Amino acid sequence: MSQILHASKRPSKILMMRLFISRAMIALDLRKYATIKPATLQIEHHPYLTQEQLVNWVQSQGIAITAYSSFGPSSYVELETEDSKNTPLLFEHPTIVELSKKYGKTPAQIVLRWATQRGIAVIPKSANPERLAPNLSVTNFDLSGDDLKNISAMNRNLRFNDPMKFGEPHPIFF
Repeated sequence: MSQILHASKRPSKILMMRLFISRAMIALDLRKYATIKPATLQIEHHPYLTQEQLVNWVQSQGIAITAYSSFGPSSYVELETEDSKNTPLLFEHPTIVELSKKYGKTPAQIVLRWATQRGIAVIPKSANPERLAPNLSVTNFDLSGDDLKNISAMNRNLRFNDPMKFGEPHPIFF
């Protein structure tokens, strides 16, 4: 991978390396052997999968984190996976509902602010234009430290986008 990146590097352009990986070992390997420092690590990240150790280490290395599937199981309902069918939707979780009322924000805004307030970029999916504006309005309020901890305490280490559960297995995950 490093050779490919170097071959494509042009002096007039800045090469930003964006990682789309889900396991810490790949990040560690890449950080150790790549001659171009990764700029961004894109991971599945939501209150049911907080990945605290990975997030802390990556941020300590000066690498930005971008979260996908920020809304947890609701991102996978249409795929009808067992985990998405058997896991309560984040927007209906009592902690999220309570905080939504407390702050006068939508459940989606609470979940997105939990991530962004911890220095994690989010790329929320919505096919509904009426939800796009509220999803982008998450920097005009702050959650308290206790509220951040309460949301993080929802962690179940539950990964919905698991290459081993659907799709073609790739040798790198064995």
